[in-house]
Amino acid sequence: MKSMFKTGQINGDLLIYHVLLTLKPYYAKPYEIVVDLTHAGPSNRFKTDFLSKWFVVFPGFAYENVAAIYIYNCNTWVREYTKYHERLLTGLKGSKKLLFIDSPARLADHVEPDQQKLPAATLALEEDLKVFHNALKLAHKDTKVSIKVGSTAVQVTSAERTRVLGQSVFLNDIYYASEIEEICLVDENQFTLTIANQGTPLTFMHQECEAIVHSIIHIRTRWELSQPDSIPQHTKIRPKDVPGTLLNIALLNLGSSDPSLRSAAYNLLCALTCTFNLKIEGQLLETSGLCIPANNTLFIVSISKTLAANEPHLTLEFLEECISGFSKSSIELKHLCLEYMTPWLLNLVRFCKHNDDAKRQRVTAILDKLITMTINEKQMYPSIQAKIWGSLGQITDLLDVVLDSFIKTSATGGLGSIKAEVMADTAVALASGNVKLVSSKVIIRMCKIIDKTCLSPTPTLEQHLMWDDIAILARYMLMLSFNNSLDVATHLPYLFHVVTLLVATGPLSLRASTHGLVINIIHSLCTCSQLNFSEETKQVLRLSLTEFSLPKFYLLFGISKVKSAAVIAFRSSYRDRSFSPGSYERETFALSSLETVTEALLEIMEACMRDIPSCKWLDQWTELAQRFAFQYNPSLQPRALVVFGCISKRVTHGQIKQIIRILSKASPLLSIDRGLENCLKGPDNYNSQVLIEATVIALTKLQPLLNKDSPMHKALFWVAVAVLQLDEVSLYSAGTALLEQNLHTLDSLKVFNDKSPEEVFMEIRKPLEWHCKQMDHFVGLNFNSNFNFALVGHLLKGYRHPSPNTVARTIRILHTLLALVGKHLNCDKFEVNTQSVAYLAALLTVSEEVRSRCSLKHRKSLLLSDVTMENVPMDTYSVHHSDSSCRTLRETQPWTSPKVSERYLVVHYPTVGQISPRTRKSMSLDMGQPSQANTKKLLGTRKSFDHLISDTKAPKRPEMESGITTPRR
Repeated sequence: MKSMFKTGQINGDLLIYHVLLTLKPYYAKPYEIVVDLTHAGPSNRFKTDFLSKWFVVFPGFAYENVAAIYIYNCNTWVREYTKYHERLLTGLKGSKKLLFIDSPARLADHVEPDQQKLPAATLALEEDLKVFHNALKLAHKDTKVSIKVGSTAVQVTSAERTRVLGQSVFLNDIYYASEIEEICLVDENQFTLTIANQGTPLTFMHQECEAIVHSIIHIRTRWELSQPDSIPQHTKIRPKDVPGTLLNIALLNLGSSDPSLRSAAYNLLCALTCTFNLKIEGQLLETSGLCIPANNTLFIVSISKTLAANEPHLTLEFLEECISGFSKSSIELKHLCLEYMTPWLLNLVRFCKHNDDAKRQRVTAILDKLITMTINEKQMYPSIQAKIWGSLGQITDLLDVVLDSFIKTSATGGLGSIKAEVMADTAVALASGNVKLVSSKVIIRMCKIIDKTCLSPTPTLEQHLMWDDIAILARYMLMLSFNNSLDVATHLPYLFHVVTLLVATGPLSLRASTHGLVINIIHSLCTCSQLNFSEETKQVLRLSLTEFSLPKFYLLFGISKVKSAAVIAFRSSYRDRSFSPGSYERETFALSSLETVTEALLEIMEACMRDIPSCKWLDQWTELAQRFAFQYNPSLQPRALVVFGCISKRVTHGQIKQIIRILSKASPLLSIDRGLENCLKGPDNYNSQVLIEATVIALTKLQPLLNKDSPMHKALFWVAVAVLQLDEVSLYSAGTALLEQNLHTLDSLKVFNDKSPEEVFMEIRKPLEWHCKQMDHFVGLNFNSNFNFALVGHLLKGYRHPSPNTVARTIRILHTLLALVGKHLNCDKFEVNTQSVAYLAALLTVSEEVRSRCSLKHRKSLLLSDVTMENVPMDTYSVHHSDSSCRTLRETQPWTSPKVSERYLVVHYPTVGQISPRTRKSMSLDMGQPSQANTKKLLGTRKSFDHLISDTKAPKRPEMESGITTPRR
């Protein structure tokens, strides 16, 4: 079959019938099939139901006699198609009868040339080739390719094999000259290729880029010259189009520089109003010899306004004619056309509400033409923005339709394309007429699209089908954020919510855009006339502006290598690599960075709220974060949990239970035995480590807000220990933070005044005893045998942690425990007894105070460290009472390191990032920790926390005193 199958053009059932008839003579004997996939793509794909029908209707003996199936020119689209339909194509996977062929020569090894029957267009691709080897295609994963430029097409052939249907295959993507929209040489080693119907340009690197670009331009030019000269044909005028068409001719020519033409145009206008009975209220009278001045714009506009008000049924035809003739007019007449077009735009809303779908579609078509005119008319760009889009922005009922057209146009161009950037820029003009409404529409659309990502979650936001829409709307928000066009007084909670979900996400320019959005929001708060802030609040805002512009915040937003975020954010051309999704190097984003950003935004919001009576901003932000925190979405749920923990001013027993359920789901070690499937929806493919870290951070932040009588306080100790047992560098810091917060919270509740920590925690452990024994066995540290030494065994791993803050926190925890174990005995904390000996032994190497208070036989061999607890983040909060303002964060920024004390000998700990978690995943070397095999068993152990998340209600929370607690010395 040499005719190409096109979806929707050829009846699928007839195609199957034709294939069956063609193969019928060969069913009884062995036969071979050659499948040419050269032109395979979205336009000729088989839909899922149609594909499954092929396997149903073919007789079994037809499969048995197939000797071989030769697949020629497999491409990237085919690979993705087979992945999507993997279940249907399972029978073909790994089949020895399936052979992938990547050249005519290889096909000739199996099939005689006269029997191949390949189409001439396919064979022509191998003629007059210029081949460029060792090129690099930049994408999510950079791949080595060969670029072949022929007489009619460009072929991009992978240099490395990839898996298709279980076989190793070379992929060959073909782009015909007719499909190439633009070829751009970025620099001497890089160029981009823009292909029709592909949102993102293809980016390549090669040493001979100039030669490649020249060759591609040559075949593109040759194709253009081969096309027949297009003869412009005017659209046929229908009878109902006559009044609108003639009206535009009359008004446009009234502005002509030729006096005779002006007079003729005036008389045409008079005849038009008389013939079609247009209501012009006696302003016109046809006569000869009338002298009309060249400067009659006001007269033309007044006539247009009158007719627009009295004859709205002419609107669609009139506007279509105006747009059609716009590009052919001179600059002066284009300005005149914009003037008399504007009054008619208000009438478009009449047709949007019309029951006739055809009229609504014509409105959309007119908007699309106006958008195209905006993009193409560079000289008229400012005037079109002001006259057309400024006017349309004032039409409330038309905004949704306009924004739909904007986003559709942006999406067809792709993120960073000229279309997308022009549309984002035009949104500013749209908002100028109605800031509140336009900003509300854009922000609500962004929130709704982000909400939809929960319906089909992906590991990262960039992998989601809605990503392009999210990224495009983020650009819209950046453009609108200047001069308070986002109406920050109304939308601040939603803006901060979006920022926390998008920070350090996407390509470099988008990360810079998110940073610029924050800067512009703070600037709008400073300059907004709706809000009257005190001088103290203004000072906080000014300091925040300065702080967010510092390099440390560039690092948090994933743009640490950028000199100017504003410059990167406005790299608007898609020729720039900064917008390409596969051409940027992602900077690692830690949840601790999100903590810092959220705390900074929270400080801004709280400062502003003090000057606004009954302000609900924080409640709204908390509600938004909570909704995402408790909903399955691997790309956003961890972020939402961290934000929820940072900004919440109250927490319920039920919310803590929900977070523990999420933690149980994220880690097999913490999984619960029953009822979980009813509590959480979604598959078991959580991004485990990130989600575990997020839940632990949230629990750390929320515990001080929990009712003092809640049983969760004591139970969270074992949650922290379980996280430490996971033996992951990336989780250890969060686990120690939760442990430290837990000890200080319980101490402030006077839990240890009458009982030792061992008695308190072993009592709450009883329901878990059977499971914990198994874990103790695998880990090699038995809490039943000796609680204190087992706990110290886990904490000693903190001395090896790559983060100095975590090392210092480990030492603080040991000091705290040393103070707590003797508290109920009212003895000196340095007294050596069965409770304190484990902590004293652990602190001997790092604490001068312990060494000076304890009698040592071999003192010099114990001197190991110089880490001090002074000037190191404390990360702990007081127990919270009803006044939400009493919880304040005492935390230095993550870019500061603990200062070295002269009391300790100099042994420098590595700075953050010096030891990569990728190369050092376990800190349990030489410490009695499990082997890799035992670790797998440990992670498979099912541990029940059912008693922690039972349905019993937590007791009511009484008022409590607040205050920052500090470690006991």
